[in-house]
Amino acid sequence: MRRVTLAALLAVAVGWVATPAWAGPVEGSWTLEMKGGDRARLNLRRSWSLAGGRGSWSHTDEVARGELSGLPATGRVPNGPVSLALVREAGTLHLEGRLERGHGEGRFTFEPDAGFVADLGRAGIRGVSDEDLIRLCIEDLGRAWIRDMSSLGLGDPTLAGLMRLHNNGVRAEFVRALKAAGYDGLDVDGVIRLSNNGVTSEYVRALEAPPGRSWSVEQIVRFHNNGVEAAYVSALARYFEAEDLVRLHNNGVEASYVRDFRGLGYQSATASDFVRLRNNDVSPAFARRAQELHGPVSTEDLIKLRVNGAE
Repeated sequence: MRRVTLAALLAVAVGWVATPAWAGPVEGSWTLEMKGGDRARLNLRRSWSLAGGRGSWSHTDEVARGELSGLPATGRVPNGPVSLALVREAGTLHLEGRLERGHGEGRFTFEPDAGFVADLGRAGIRGVSDEDLIRLCIEDLGRAWIRDMSSLGLGDPTLAGLMRLHNNGVRAEFVRALKAAGYDGLDVDGVIRLSNNGVTSEYVRALEAPPGRSWSVEQIVRFHNNGVEAAYVSALARYFEAEDLVRLHNNGVEASYVRDFRGLGYQSATASDFVRLRNNDVSPAFARRAQELHGPVSTEDLIKLRVNGAE
């Protein structure tokens, strides 16, 4: 189970540098703890100092013992010096150190895979640093993931953008479902905002917008975070703007309430009118009786009648 991901990069001084840019090797320290069975918990730590700033990251994950070349896949782990390797598509982590009674520590170096870098270039992803590659390696993100995420048609096809999607738990299936719901012009920021606010593709698909329009990401998030059901939005979307819909909902104005008043001829009533009618306990039945007694009655006059005790 992953405990700390690379998304949790730690700034340890002013002038933190997220991705150090130098030609030297990517290296750091490692610890290993055998978990019983065929699993091992591997922690990697790396720190650097560059251009007046310092930075660090730490990543912990459970890996299969069989993934660590140089370590018996099963059985007793020998004590003493070890030379291990974790080989993945983006490159190889070389782990040098010692193991004692199922615990180990040492130093690691990362060796990028030149073929993988070439494949990234052919996919239109260039300028990839060794620091980027080690992130892909330890997150076990390879060619299939790159190909899948790059095919989504988002507005930010950079590796940094794709990694942000991964670090925020966004899967390709979620983006495809949003596109199938009619939202095919989203960018990375928009998709992450929807996902992080718990907005599902089913919710988005059920939202109807006025003819020729679609709701923005911010409007969808506002609907969702205010508990506005998709059916409510769809019932009233043709009459009101997004902010009015939230206000109506939060003031307890039901869609049927608006529908009944419009059926009585109040087609020009605004969201503010409906909120005032509702808050003054003016029902459609009361409005119908008032019309039968007085003829056409404005929303303001309905409120005055109700406040003055008319039944």
